[in-house]
Amino acid sequence: MTTLHERTDTPAAFDRLVERLRAARKVVIFTHQRPDPDALGSQAAAALVLQRIGAAVTIVNFDPVAPQYRMLQDGLDGMAVVDFAAAAPGLENDCDTFLCVDTCSYQQMEPARTLLERQKDKVVAIDHHVSRDEIGPVLYTDTRAAACVELVSRVRKILNVPLDVPLAERLLAGLVADTGWFRFDNVTSATFALASVLVAAGAQPAALYQKLMQNETPSKLALTQRALASVQWDAGYRFACMVLTPRDFQETGATQSQTEYLVDLPMQVGTAEVAAILTEMPDGRVRASLRSKCRVNVSAICNTFGGGGHVRAAGCRLEGPLAQARARIAAAVERALVDDVKSA
Repeated sequence: MTTLHERTDTPAAFDRLVERLRAARKVVIFTHQRPDPDALGSQAAAALVLQRIGAAVTIVNFDPVAPQYRMLQDGLDGMAVVDFAAAAPGLENDCDTFLCVDTCSYQQMEPARTLLERQKDKVVAIDHHVSRDEIGPVLYTDTRAAACVELVSRVRKILNVPLDVPLAERLLAGLVADTGWFRFDNVTSATFALASVLVAAGAQPAALYQKLMQNETPSKLALTQRALASVQWDAGYRFACMVLTPRDFQETGATQSQTEYLVDLPMQVGTAEVAAILTEMPDGRVRASLRSKCRVNVSAICNTFGGGGHVRAAGCRLEGPLAQARARIAAAVERALVDDVKSA
């Protein structure tokens, strides 16, 4: 990751962001590949805010949106929702701003890296992750925020955009997803305060939980069985690693997006401190997602492989084969666990 030369979590950085967005008239909004509800909620909420202050907005997807999350992009009247591969040739011709939400990482927006580098002066970003690249001249980041939607909500408030139900639902979707429905240690009093405001505006937590968390397919359950059957333990049951192969997806009928939340399952074991799920992709590379429930910084681990994320949740991509990638991740995690014991 690139080292930023100027702090991007200051009031001055926020002011620059607001000034730039207020002046924007034709905006293309990106988020990271394999988007979760915080990514999609931030993207849709930012689109609604910008549309309501007079901007024309295009939302870009790198990957198909998981079926249970499509409701976050439904009903966005008056704006385009496009696939990057199909729309890429025309995106930069009639656009004054590229807004990236929930990421400042080129690796997480790999298909658009060349475009973003070529149009760097037009790039604006809103993010709350620890790892990031210097992708543009206007970056606003705050790692203290539990979810990126918290930052989008700040923008909405300063731009005086009214909080209606469609906007509140998308903001709440991101908030509950990135806090694990308020069970992670990133939750603060500000998180609950925002949730209270969103519910008061008409967002319904119970209905949202059913749509986001209880709306899967039998294929997801079959994939879950495969993942749990692959668990290997290391470091005295402190580290659990699961693996999924292309064959697992083919035989279960599951999609890549349905790996979400599987990495959390081994963390139910009391001794588990770090968990990982490694997914072999069609091109032979391996995607790794890591979680921690203790002092281990999994973002630092993933950063050594060119990835990053949050202290307790991060990811990266490694060269295959799968067994070799697993060995590299296991070695890195075990070193971190040893260092944790030494520093305790």
